[in-house]
Amino acid sequence: MNQTHNTIYILLITCCLSLFVLLGNLTSVQAQTMRDVASSPLKSPHISFVAGGFLPVADLNTRFGAFASVGASFGVKTKDNKYLGFRVTYLTGAESQEPGLLSNLLSPDGQIVDNEGDVANISVSGRGAIFGIHAGTIIPLGFSNVNSGVFLRGGLGSIHHKIGFDFTEHRITQLEDPYLSGYDRLSWGGYVSGFIGYWHMDTKRRLNAYGGIFSFASRTSPLRTTNFDTGIPDTEPRFDAGLGFEFGWVLHIYKRDAKEYWY
Repeated sequence: MNQTHNTIYILLITCCLSLFVLLGNLTSVQAQTMRDVASSPLKSPHISFVAGGFLPVADLNTRFGAFASVGASFGVKTKDNKYLGFRVTYLTGAESQEPGLLSNLLSPDGQIVDNEGDVANISVSGRGAIFGIHAGTIIPLGFSNVNSGVFLRGGLGSIHHKIGFDFTEHRITQLEDPYLSGYDRLSWGGYVSGFIGYWHMDTKRRLNAYGGIFSFASRTSPLRTTNFDTGIPDTEPRFDAGLGFEFGWVLHIYKRDAKEYWY
């Protein structure tokens, strides 16, 4: 099951990257016929490749360490520097620190034994995903062009997270379906977020990017009724939050200027 989820996420990110390259080539071909970024406010649909990380806060901090994030977004910057977009973000790499995790599978000497009777080598980490819509504004500064400036953004959407188990040598029946759901602590809920940073549209159209800090807060609910390792029902709602940084590489889809004809 974990391998299936990972494959889906990898395929999603690969497709997004392929689209980025295609649009990047399209943008470079159009560059000579585009409007002046420095002085003309532009409407710009765009696709972004996003990466970052965050520190968990509140209940999320009792279960996980720091997360890394990678994803993609589609958005539109309007001529009056408003912003609206949709994003998909994959969360990974967080060290799991859940109390009592896999405690019922431990041998007297504190090891987990696989189906072959050998000591299992298990990697445990937090993972999840965020799906959301965002809106905001870009405020030009004295030193920036009219399409760049302070980037303020708010958002809302769906977030889920769980504990993942990776082992490559032998099977461990207790960590496979249908038993895996009794250990993964899957939780889901809604979130709200805020971001402040800087949005840069290059006047030469070579490097378009943004970066800044963000925070989010969410109310999530466990989707598993009982944890097999602790034997305790998992029904209490959670307050999960985070504070981190985010960088995006932006590929703008510029509109060609109308051609002029002289007679």
